[in-house]
Amino acid sequence: MDEQTLDIFSAARARRDVGRIREAVAEVKAGDIARVLVRSPRYGLYAIEGAVRIGVGGQPLVGDVILATSAEIQRIDLGISAPEPALSADVVDPSTLPHGTPVRVTFVTPTAATFAVTGPITAGNDRFLLVGSWIVADDRAIAPRVVSIERLDDVDLHEVNVPPLRSVLVDADA
Repeated sequence: MDEQTLDIFSAARARRDVGRIREAVAEVKAGDIARVLVRSPRYGLYAIEGAVRIGVGGQPLVGDVILATSAEIQRIDLGISAPEPALSADVVDPSTLPHGTPVRVTFVTPTAATFAVTGPITAGNDRFLLVGSWIVADDRAIAPRVVSIERLDDVDLHEVNVPPLRSVLVDADA
């Protein structure tokens, strides 16, 4: 990820670029490589990069983010390089990633292929560490779809881009 994009994580909230989002959605095609910047009250500010695929109902999506329907999308960049795992990065012990640590995690799934999520690690009073809505670790075990975890020590996350600790959804029977 380029330095200009990483700087977004250090800044306070910026305005959504609605015009740019509409233009990107109008021109995007399956197979294009895109970066989607998402602001979520639950997961904070994060970027997901990968190939665009067409989901159920004909909607374009990157990873699990539907491009045309999410009010949480802040920006869409097209024509970026395909994400690659940081294979040269040190192996990261998940227990050394406290809530709010900036990371770039590369995942591989059968449906979404290879994609990367950059943002703060989020934790809650459960055993999961997430970046965006994707599980990075379950207890101290790295999740099976994770290819690499890169700690971004040079990124100074602005406090508004890190959400509070996640609350756990409780079963109605509990």
